[in-house]
Amino acid sequence: MEKLLSILLIIMIFPMVVFSQNEKYPIPPKTDTLLFYIQRNHNSNTIIYDAKYDENGNLDKTEPIIVYWRRYDEQGQKMELRTIEKWHAYGVEWEKSENIEIYNIELVADKKHKFWLQQLAPYKSVIITEINKKRSILNHIYIFADNSGLWPTVKYIELFGTDTKTKETTYEKIIH
Repeated sequence: MEKLLSILLIIMIFPMVVFSQNEKYPIPPKTDTLLFYIQRNHNSNTIIYDAKYDENGNLDKTEPIIVYWRRYDEQGQKMELRTIEKWHAYGVEWEKSENIEIYNIELVADKKHKFWLQQLAPYKSVIITEINKKRSILNHIYIFADNSGLWPTVKYIELFGTDTKTKETTYEKIIH
């Protein structure tokens, strides 16, 4: 019995220890367009990835995802990404898959990890990826980088999501 209680205690505490994202960071409000967001250890400014829809609620064929800053360290205002940020850090590239409702998505900073933009209904889309070997809806990403050099060096990335089958929280830490 004592061993069982110890195991249960570890199971309850473990997620709090493993999930190292700074809990003091503001969480962007859930909107009809929010797909996911990225936060970093550098500051609380957040990169937002929104779906862009046409007037009928279908993903925009020319630009299905809009990426921008939410500058929480200032007045929380919206700011476009700089060109260098789009090309080398936070931009996205997409390609329509053969399935009419899915786009293949690449984050320019990590072209190895696979992401898919899937439209579920008018004005309702999600980003699907594999998190800890489970097909998941991506909620957010946390990036921890060493900012002491000329260009930041990523030490690890954390992916947070929801399992598409069980609806349980999924998590993966990728060490670089």
